[in-house]
Amino acid sequence: MLIRFHVSNYLSFDEEVELSMIPGKARQHSGHVVKSEGRHDIDILRSALIYGANASGKSNLVKAMAFAQELIVKGTHTKDVIPRTRFKLKGETTNIPSKFEFEFRAGERCYIYGFELDRKRIWEEWLYEIRKTTETMLFERVTNSSGETSIKFGKIKFKDKKEEDFFDFVAMGTRPNQLFLAESVERDVQHFQHIYQWFSEKFIIIFPYSKYLALPTIWAEQDLGETFVKYLEQLGTGICGFGLSEIDPMVEFPNELVDALFKSAKDDGKSGLLLGDPHGSRYLVEVGDEELKVNKLMLRHPMANSSEDILFDIAEESDGTRRLLDLLPGLANPERKDKVFVVDELDRSLHPKLSFELIRLFLENEVPESQLIATTHESHLLDLDLLRRDEIWFVEKDNKGASHVYSLEEYAPRYDKNIEKGYMVGRYGAIPIFGNMSFCSEEEI
Repeated sequence: MLIRFHVSNYLSFDEEVELSMIPGKARQHSGHVVKSEGRHDIDILRSALIYGANASGKSNLVKAMAFAQELIVKGTHTKDVIPRTRFKLKGETTNIPSKFEFEFRAGERCYIYGFELDRKRIWEEWLYEIRKTTETMLFERVTNSSGETSIKFGKIKFKDKKEEDFFDFVAMGTRPNQLFLAESVERDVQHFQHIYQWFSEKFIIIFPYSKYLALPTIWAEQDLGETFVKYLEQLGTGICGFGLSEIDPMVEFPNELVDALFKSAKDDGKSGLLLGDPHGSRYLVEVGDEELKVNKLMLRHPMANSSEDILFDIAEESDGTRRLLDLLPGLANPERKDKVFVVDELDRSLHPKLSFELIRLFLENEVPESQLIATTHESHLLDLDLLRRDEIWFVEKDNKGASHVYSLEEYAPRYDKNIEKGYMVGRYGAIPIFGNMSFCSEEEI
């Protein structure tokens, strides 16, 4: 679970900002808090909704998380420039590193992992194990102004001197533009695998254009498929099941794609691949020695005045249904796994009542250690019958163009207050402010 995220000097963020999933003083919706099991553990909130005007920086907060995640999970190549985008509205930020830091729970332990970088190198990188009042250093990496790098290791148990020497070898051999965490996993160092896996498997970021390719695998597992269809039926999509329709890839796929699929299967050693196209269709591809077997995922709808069903391509569904297909596997979580879902523009193409129902469904889920963090414009979700005060966040730009992040908890409104109304009249900031506008020319006014 995510505990806190910090970022500075990146996109619209100048000074360091913090998104915190630590509960405030609110006592409402106690089920939205994952309670600590010991006196040294930390209570964590299950959700956060982030509001703000267009161009306020809401999506930039998600992009900052995604940038850091990609650098951790995918690493860099030897001569790569690190594609960070500094805060550009202040000249001094050119020579100031960008900072990214995550506090999170992986398994039964909590950690702080972060780094500072510019486009050429990682200047600092650190990993600590944390409890409520203590921090234990696992490693610290620092590069000085001369480009010399040093790494210190803290509370790490090595099997023998040989393993410790290999650890030092990997650390000192890490390229300036590469994170040590990514390098250690690439070199098969086992000590930090669980940290890497949290970022690669537990931390899921969904943008408005993201496609959930694994739908065919959910359908293939009977229990998961039935659960997923039940949710789709309850949410009024008209979908009553899945189906697969075999297609001829030599007819429907470009030759370049066919060649790429054979190459990908050979390089990765996988015979089963998932594929999506720009129109929303999903494909399950099985690669043989000389042929491809391709099935397109179809959605089943009941026919009127008939006991028969008809299959629709996902591309034939509405924008809202397609968006729901990408969100529901995470929010409904039929696999019952503890994951953090970060969704940019949760309400995109969705009716306000559907957005409300999705969040309610998530918070009543049987997997309490899953989390939802989402940006939205949907003011109907500002309802203290749905959310706690400390689960509602705002992003607003100051007069210098820098984004700031703050919580409704800072205002401590009474539980009987109409939060939506207060937000829309500007009581909490983070709304558009318009000057005197007209589409007429001055001569016409």
